[in-house]
Amino acid sequence: MPKGRTSYSLGISMAVLLLVLGLYGFLHSPFFTVQIIQAHGSSYTVEKLADIAGIEKGTSLLKLDVDMAVRRLELEPIISRAIIRRHLPDTVYIEVEERRPIAMVPSGSGFWGVALDGTVLGRVDEGGVSLPIITGIDNEHLMVGSSNVSELVMASSIVGGLPAVVRDSVSEVNVRDRDGLKVISRNLVEFHLGGPGRLTEKLEVVAAFLPRLESVPSPAYTVVDVSNPKRPVVRKLP
Repeated sequence: MPKGRTSYSLGISMAVLLLVLGLYGFLHSPFFTVQIIQAHGSSYTVEKLADIAGIEKGTSLLKLDVDMAVRRLELEPIISRAIIRRHLPDTVYIEVEERRPIAMVPSGSGFWGVALDGTVLGRVDEGGVSLPIITGIDNEHLMVGSSNVSELVMASSIVGGLPAVVRDSVSEVNVRDRDGLKVISRNLVEFHLGGPGRLTEKLEVVAAFLPRLESVPSPAYTVVDVSNPKRPVVRKLP
């Protein structure tokens, strides 16, 4: 091979090598480290979210394991969904959707919140929150983050199946007997749902009856049997 062509090839190879080394050094320089962390949609501080996700300032933005950070966030009971985006050169953006309590379950001397999907959230301030109470649960082994307790899933689906304006009038959902589910209003009207079958239809009847009974003087100790939603039965208890 002619000497000139050899020198030219060597020069090209050296230039490519220097370009690769330069690019590698540039991408791993402090210019691409996490310096800014922003968050949206959470009741947690940015610092707490970053700590849960395992994201630290000064780490390489390009080496950040986004999938692992998302999994860590979504293990937090209150967080139902998380998205993490990298914005070059130095910013991480965290967006989360949080579960909100729609009911409460007794725990010791207080209450834990329960989300729509039955997940047990942290302690709620019952003095400032007026949510339906779920009863009939063996809560001895309940803990924050529990999400597979069938009774809680059933109770939360009952509460969530009612319109918000009606839900505010519900005091208690009792799931002690799976074939004898009950919704109890704040003025002590009991709705007997029977089993979980045709639940949507049954809750439609509850939603239709409850506002009417709220306007009736002294409706306490009234039972509305909606186990057959096509033929609800209203009776007064002695």
